Amino acid sequence: MKSSAKVALATTMLTLVCGTVVYAATTAPQIFVNSNAVQTNKPLQIIDGSVYVPLRTISDSLGVAVQWDNASKRVYVNSDPNFQSEASAVEYVSEQNLALKWIMAYDERRQQDMLPLISSNFKTDIYKESFPAGSYNANSIVDMRVVARTTDTLTMRIVQRVTAEDDYSVKVEKWNFTFENGKIKFVNIVPKSTQALDRYTVVPGATFGK
Repeated sequence: MKSSAKVALATTMLTLVCGTVVYAATTAPQIFVNSNAVQTNKPLQIIDGSVYVPLRTISDSLGVAVQWDNASKRVYVNSDPNFQSEASAVEYVSEQNLALKWIMAYDERRQQDMLPLISSNFKTDIYKESFPAGSYNANSIVDMRVVARTTDTLTMRIVQRVTAEDDYSVKVEKWNFTFENGKIKFVNIVPKSTQALDRYTVVPGATFGK
């Protein structure tokens, strides 16, 4: 009887272990970027303990450009495949600083700091009719970076913690800055660039949202 009991117990334990292994093997890996689940049409693969993820899935979530050159069989991540000569560093830095100063003045509701940065024919669709005033229950910009540039434009990726009146917690969108004679002429939201999220992690320890 004791021997039979031991066999039965061992069989039960083996079933539990195997069941756990099968469950773990059938659980599909998930991707989280900035604390948000990211969907991909291609299944993730685990090979020799490493998880292989489609590059475009990650790059799109981070707002980073990816290009494939079939002729040279090269993948360009946030790179310029047609690079021939360096752009003017002084001009780029000047445009970048203008954009950053404008964003900070807008975020902190300091119109007097914005006025020296803009041209006389300045227009924007970031706010309606008049410059916003007051900080109560206002949107707060928690992350921003340059994602694209042309001869006279700069595109910034902006992450905002929105007001409690919205159905979501975080908004990600791209703002396009157009420059003229050392001033900002336009600031417009790039069409179809707005994305609503429940949460967003800038860096560990700085997560916003639900």
